[in-house]
Amino acid sequence: RFTMSDHTGKRVSDADFRGKVMVVFFGFTNCPDICPTGLARMAEVMDALGPRAADVQPLFVTVDPGRDTPAVMKSYVEHFSDRIIGLTGTTEQVTMIAKAYRVYFKLHGDPATNPNYVVDHSGFVYVMDRSGRFVGTFNPDSSVDAAVKLIQRAL
Repeated sequence: RFTMSDHTGKRVSDADFRGKVMVVFFGFTNCPDICPTGLARMAEVMDALGPRAADVQPLFVTVDPGRDTPAVMKSYVEHFSDRIIGLTGTTEQVTMIAKAYRVYFKLHGDPATNPNYVVDHSGFVYVMDRSGRFVGTFNPDSSVDAAVKLIQRAL
């Protein structure tokens, strides 16, 4: 379970997405590599799903809430697809959702003194069925076909 702010500033919870397959990716907007790759792959997968994409909600959850405000998330996710919802929140909210999904992340450096700090994080994309139950994962470098097949299992 989670409650966060979406990229428009609206408060949302996991219950808001029941009835849809959730495709959940954790990262941060200053990420130099895996996050842009992962979000581009999410957009390709959504396109490949065709009409079935209406039953899928891709989510990008920040692990860097200090920099990733709703406005920053909005600008970032819209660069990849208007279907992706960016989620941010307090450090506690981010820690809770990361723990629930068993996501690793760790800040390196002190954000108060180094604005260019980096965040290590795991890179799996989680597929959750319409009831919010875990179905499986794929990697940002997985083929579009493999990701589509996994999502179709959840549909």
